Amino acid sequence: MWKQIRAFLPAPKPSQLNISSHGQEACGLPFEQIKEVMEWLGLSLIAANYRANAHIIWDSPENPINLGSVLKKGLKRNEPIFLHRCGDRTMSPPTGYYWRLMPEYLTLRMYQLERQEMQ
Repeated sequence: MWKQIRAFLPAPKPSQLNISSHGQEACGLPFEQIKEVMEWLGLSLIAANYRANAHIIWDSPENPINLGSVLKKGLKRNEPIFLHRCGDRTMSPPTGYYWRLMPEYLTLRMYQLERQEMQ
């Protein structure tokens, strides 16, 4: 019965920033570079006064990963989803969304998933 009730309640917001990393092992980047990206993303979110769950996807064309559940969960909870492009192109976004380039990141390989505006 509690499970059914909890399904209708919004997920509790954490009191601190938590960034879930997906596909990091398969991206082929050295640890130092991954660390720099994670630090930049964490500091950017904190500077924006965001202290909850976020996701980063390490997009590697050589080792694609299935992110259906990650995207569904993150979008359902309105959690920001970021993508670090490890190859030449980004993966296709879900229908109704697009990857917005984050020009403030120096290498121009960081994107944020955004909802497309209906006209």
